[in-house]
Amino acid sequence: MPETNEELRKYLFSLAPITVNQQVEGEKKRTFEGIAYGGGRIIDHWYWGANGVVFDLDGIDIPNPTPLLEEHFGSSRIGVVKEVQLNQNIQVKGHFLSNPAAQQIVEDSDNEFPFQMSLYIIPGSVEEISQGQTVQVNGQTFTGPIAIFRHNRIREFTVCSLGADHTTTLNAFTANQFNQQQEDSDVTELAAEKAAREKAEQERDAAVNELKQFKADQRKTDIEALQKELNTTFSADDIKAYKEMSDEVFAFTSRQLRQFSGKKPEEKQTNPANNLALSQLFNHVAKTPLGQVDQPEQHKFTTGVQAFAAQNKGV
Repeated sequence: MPETNEELRKYLFSLAPITVNQQVEGEKKRTFEGIAYGGGRIIDHWYWGANGVVFDLDGIDIPNPTPLLEEHFGSSRIGVVKEVQLNQNIQVKGHFLSNPAAQQIVEDSDNEFPFQMSLYIIPGSVEEISQGQTVQVNGQTFTGPIAIFRHNRIREFTVCSLGADHTTTLNAFTANQFNQQQEDSDVTELAAEKAAREKAEQERDAAVNELKQFKADQRKTDIEALQKELNTTFSADDIKAYKEMSDEVFAFTSRQLRQFSGKKPEEKQTNPANNLALSQLFNHVAKTPLGQVDQPEQHKFTTGVQAFAAQNKGV
């Protein structure tokens, strides 16, 4: 058996014999059954000692199906627990896999090797019962000192060899101590929160970039439409300035250009770059933020508008 972490081994327990059923005619899979836990006090565990441990079966979490391993820790997958019955104890039934490791277990069992069933249980909390105090668990009364595992979760069942490492098979009731489990859970939760936060930030940035691109494409379309409407071609500098305007400033500028360049539909419009008054209006609006026009600039703007209006008077 591979070397395992000592903290983890505190929650591995080897508890009862396992029965490998004989081949049933017409069935390809060899089955097994056994009592994984009898519901009572487990004593003489290498870590928990003579005082013993009781697993509270109330609310215990057992996945279905549950892995059946050889000597714990996923080193060899040999079967599947398909049925679990809780009746003040844990009774299990399942079948072996067809791989060589599983078939070796079956063959050795047929040759009367006394395998035991072990389990890996993780307590949500450990209640220490003091000397002389009593506690009711699994329909039985226990007197302290004793440790009660509450809110338990079983990760896997295991077939163990009695002649293997005594502290990790026969005595193998493993798991990390509750405090260590809590620390591991905290680290896992923090990592999950960090991953969720990073994902949210990425989605936010992607949405912002998508919105920016959409607005840029829309502004390009609006500028092209404005050129067509005014029958003119803006200079590269003008286009650059229009693209950098806020929505409010661009809307204001567009209205002014339409107002001061209005002509009869059949007449060709004058290129704003060739019209001094309109050019002065373009340059002023493109270079001055909305709401920040000082008095001299405002005068230039008014002069440009008036000059443009005078030039087009009577047209």
